Amino acid sequence: MAEQMRVWIIKTGEPVPHLPAESGDRLFRAGLMAQTLHERGHHVTWWTGCFHHQLKIMRDVVHSTPVRPNPDGPEMIFLPSKGYKRHISPARFIDHAQIRRAFTRLAPLQTRPDVILCAWPTIDLAFAAVQFGRAHNIPVVLDIRDLWPDIFYERITAKTGLPFKNYFLPWERMGKRAVQGADALISITGGMLEWGQHRFARETTKRDRVFHQSQSATQMREDLGFWAERGVDLDAPKTRLVWAGTLISDLDIQTLLKAIEALPEAAARELEFVFCGSGDLSPRIEQMAERLPHVVFGGWVSQNALNALYARSHIGLMCYLDRFDFQLSIPNKVADFTRSELRVLTNLKGEMQRVLGSEDLLISYPTGDAEALCARLVEIAEDPAHYRSPAPKARALFERQFDAHVVMSEFADYIEQIAHEGCT
Repeated sequence: MAEQMRVWIIKTGEPVPHLPAESGDRLFRAGLMAQTLHERGHHVTWWTGCFHHQLKIMRDVVHSTPVRPNPDGPEMIFLPSKGYKRHISPARFIDHAQIRRAFTRLAPLQTRPDVILCAWPTIDLAFAAVQFGRAHNIPVVLDIRDLWPDIFYERITAKTGLPFKNYFLPWERMGKRAVQGADALISITGGMLEWGQHRFARETTKRDRVFHQSQSATQMREDLGFWAERGVDLDAPKTRLVWAGTLISDLDIQTLLKAIEALPEAAARELEFVFCGSGDLSPRIEQMAERLPHVVFGGWVSQNALNALYARSHIGLMCYLDRFDFQLSIPNKVADFTRSELRVLTNLKGEMQRVLGSEDLLISYPTGDAEALCARLVEIAEDPAHYRSPAPKARALFERQFDAHVVMSEFADYIEQIAHEGCT
């Protein structure tokens, strides 16, 4: 094991299962890395926000000072901000600036780390982390997790019809200085890494790497009682298709809903669609569930309830928009689905097709084409022997590319090496 080092991991927007109120959630990328390095004997500080991005509520935590909510977990510092109600709003930009200022104020008061791992987004925190690292000769690794600010430009343009490219100058300036000033750039896919390098004119270095999103392969606890209380029989002889995540009209989920509505009766009897999550489409899906026996609306469910659902389902649903950011990404759900030997029904190509396509795991349909998707669903209904059987190739792919034990071990080795080598 490498000698003990101090590591700062900077990432807001992830669940914090170390907190009692979020114990039903699970660790994601930053949390997994914090826990992995902590278990290796390193002193880890995970910087995150008081504001819970997914639920849009404030956490009941002590802020601005190191705390250890779980004695078996890493130290944490919760950064204060005002929060926001909508994904795209002036309030969100203000919130991120407040968190940046809080970090800039608090960082000099802490014992300096040997290495900093900071997620992108947010751009504000990436900029602040790189500025702090360069001022104190600390190597900083930026982890490109989403294509900010370009996704905001595209969404604002789509809503307003007005060109809005590269106009938010604070983010443009901070982004360029952060990416060019980082000692290493990593990402969840090769496409995202290349985007970051080209977008901010950064020269590729031998330190730039790809580490896929990952999840634990350990058998997860299951909550079957949640489904039993709602009268859902997960052992019913149905081909079960699962949506887990946000239910918003800003995705291609509306095409899926139209296809479900159009299913012939014979196909509808063979299939069951289970929707878990929340968003502006929740009322519509809840109404569908009341009318259609083959639609189930679970709402926002615990991770243990999801584990039970995945273990008894057959196909994972990923109906996103045919946007550049989705094409360059591999969402977290791919790890969930492949771990549970599920096939994936999606309109995405790009990185998804590159990684999963050769494994014969993708069930594809064209974006926005409800008729074509309905036809694919009928095909699934007509071949239950095939689609209800596990997909062992999915599990093999998970073990090679998405198993947290493998990915996080290599990731932790990499962070230790960066700390040992120091700044470029």
